Amino acid sequence: MNDDTANTTRPPQKPKRNVPLWRHVLVRIVQAGIAIFLLFHLYALVLRVLPAPGTILMTQRGMQGEDVRRDWTSLDRISPNLVLAVIASEDARFCEHGGIDWDAIEKAREYNKKHDGKKRRGGSTISQQTAKNVFFWNGGGMPRKAGEAWMTYVIEAVWGKRRIMEVYLNVAEWGDGLFGAEAAAQARFGKSAADLSKLEAARLAAVLPSPNKWSADKPGPYVRKRTGSIMSRMRVVANEGYAACVLGDDFRSTLPKPEKADAPRPEPVFEDLPDAPDEGEEAIGAPAEAEPALNENDVLNDVLNSADETFNTEPLPEPVPEVPAEKLPIQAPAAEPVPTDPPADEGAPTVLTPE
Repeated sequence: MNDDTANTTRPPQKPKRNVPLWRHVLVRIVQAGIAIFLLFHLYALVLRVLPAPGTILMTQRGMQGEDVRRDWTSLDRISPNLVLAVIASEDARFCEHGGIDWDAIEKAREYNKKHDGKKRRGGSTISQQTAKNVFFWNGGGMPRKAGEAWMTYVIEAVWGKRRIMEVYLNVAEWGDGLFGAEAAAQARFGKSAADLSKLEAARLAAVLPSPNKWSADKPGPYVRKRTGSIMSRMRVVANEGYAACVLGDDFRSTLPKPEKADAPRPEPVFEDLPDAPDEGEEAIGAPAEAEPALNENDVLNDVLNSADETFNTEPLPEPVPEVPAEKLPIQAPAAEPVPTDPPADEGAPTVLTPE
């Protein structure tokens, strides 16, 4: 063998290893997950300045045959009354928490464990509802709930409170294919969202937990009662500055601050929102079947479930045991009740006039 032949001879190549198919699939899944993760955050950055083009729920309503109506409106052209109303009814600590109200979630978990199978209490915040509406869909599932929690913190960091409120009021559903404050105000009251009165704003906020069941322009007894409670809570929100992160310092408390020697002012008391009826036209529906008992490994899912609930209810009274008719004491017939004036509509306060 001469030198030329030795120089042109290539070393033997190692045989290629056959990569299993499952490894290819796994790599593709990881790559797709990273791409989706980055797209979600890029979309959040875009929505910091641009209107949300739509939501999955809007698409679902359109596929169900509903005429979806929406009109993106700047927060500057939405009545401050509606901001006060949704904070009063949905998330009184909106300006204080960092996106998820863990105290409210813990209270909801304790209540739900104690009243398993009955009405549920939730701790979902406006920030969480906004993240769910914009990026995800209604319904359960660990991936959706975990993603909602993560994106809640993302929009808190990227958007801020004022932008979160603006997006929320433009993507919230108000029934009959109405999405956003402007479409709801036009359809329900024939006016712009900028001109909503306190009563009209409270009515819109009152139907948010069940917008396709309750009516803001033709309210039933429960919606009227709930509206009155929300109007009472709106005064506390305005007086205590609980909406200042959205509406500015003009909506901070104007009450004088106590001096050092004075006793501190007591904490403001919110009127409890009334329970939804269990039957009748305004009943939300039969309670869901009780879920199986959670074990120690299901704590995260339990937390996410409690955080995902958006309708708060108070504990039900204990049932009174029935007494057989033969054991009941004989009583004299009761006198006919004296007729009284019907209660004022919408829970308005009673006005006392001096004699």
